[in-house]
Amino acid sequence: MPFPDLISRRSLLVLLAALPLFSLSALEAGEAGSKQKTIFMRSGWQTVNIGDIGHTPGTLRYLEEYLPDVKVNLWLHRTTDEVTAMLKERFPKVNIVQGKMNARGKANNPEMQKAFDESDLFLYNSGMHFNQFWPPPLYIIEACTATNKPLVLYGQSFDGFAPEDEEKMSQMLSRAAAIYTRDVESFYYLRKIGVTSPSLAFGPDGCFGIDVRDDQKANAWLKVHDLKPKEFITVTLRSNTPKLKAKKGTVMNPTKPTKEDLAQNELWTQKLREVIIDWVRTTRKKVLLAPEVDKEIIHAQKMILDKLPEDVKPYVVNRDPFWNVDEAASVYAQAIAVVSMEPHSCIIALAMGTPVMHLASARHGLKRWMFRDIGLSEWLFDIDNDPASQITRALLKIDAKPELAQSKVDRAMQTVNTRSKEMMGEIKEILDQQ
Repeated sequence: MPFPDLISRRSLLVLLAALPLFSLSALEAGEAGSKQKTIFMRSGWQTVNIGDIGHTPGTLRYLEEYLPDVKVNLWLHRTTDEVTAMLKERFPKVNIVQGKMNARGKANNPEMQKAFDESDLFLYNSGMHFNQFWPPPLYIIEACTATNKPLVLYGQSFDGFAPEDEEKMSQMLSRAAAIYTRDVESFYYLRKIGVTSPSLAFGPDGCFGIDVRDDQKANAWLKVHDLKPKEFITVTLRSNTPKLKAKKGTVMNPTKPTKEDLAQNELWTQKLREVIIDWVRTTRKKVLLAPEVDKEIIHAQKMILDKLPEDVKPYVVNRDPFWNVDEAASVYAQAIAVVSMEPHSCIIALAMGTPVMHLASARHGLKRWMFRDIGLSEWLFDIDNDPASQITRALLKIDAKPELAQSKVDRAMQTVNTRSKEMMGEIKEILDQQ
């Protein structure tokens, strides 16, 4: 049967006229359905601490690698021109904003408000802000509740709330779509107080993802101080000296050190000096006193370097001035090992492929267990109780058997990266539900 007999010319014209409108509507519907997902990430707690700087590029790298199609709006708590330039160079697609926000999700400037409003998920980056020693940022939970925005607490430690606050904090934290604790002890604590977040699990600190480097600056500084690749170790001090104010006084950084605090300083630095002396006299290799926090530069000079024997001092260099995390990463990459009382120098070093030894005190919180939980218990020491000789033996073993030490680093980082990939997959599932 001829085609004109199946459909009239008039009907055909009407149908053809409608096709462009139908196609445009379908295209628009498809675009609406495939709108780019956006994450609003809160990070950058301090710039006087390379660990607090390092959280940001670490987590951004995991987001870039495992969620490449997701846009990121980055809310930096603190930054400097140098830190911002580093982040923009490494992550040019990330939109950086600064400002303040209240519990209703209202920002104090239009740029930040727009970034928050367009985001599908709020990611609160790694740290230890939810505990009894600091005012927890409950306004973030309230803002996400008010705007119906899922909240993810990423790689956090939870060092305990006051007993009278546990029920309230359990209810508040249970509103989060996901909580990843960077140490298993925090996971058990949240379970104990009744947190019922849909996803509550162990999840490593975001700083493990760091890959920013400044080899040029690092190499120039190392050359000036005659520190050759794989012929030196680094040692990082954490002292009981003023740094930050806390709500109820803090066990981490006392604003007014007591006699007990000063005695503990001497205990810690005496052990560090013993390790350095034994290392230098046994190996004739150098030591870099590497600050994680800027305040420790002067203390490392006075409490460690100035008190070393005259035959050891020429082998020890105190890092001054302070540095950005990319330069520190490049230096740690060239060390035999990083020996640190601060955890994030260890994390940065592991990300660079360098063996580490974390000399932790119980007073510094649950984050010390991060290294046990990724399989590096033998490199975790209690600086309050373990003898310096035990620390030195482990350090000399790393130097004597670098291939074995490297295999342990690789195994730990495989654990970290596998779990981080899984976390990103879970975040994608939450995004897809929006």
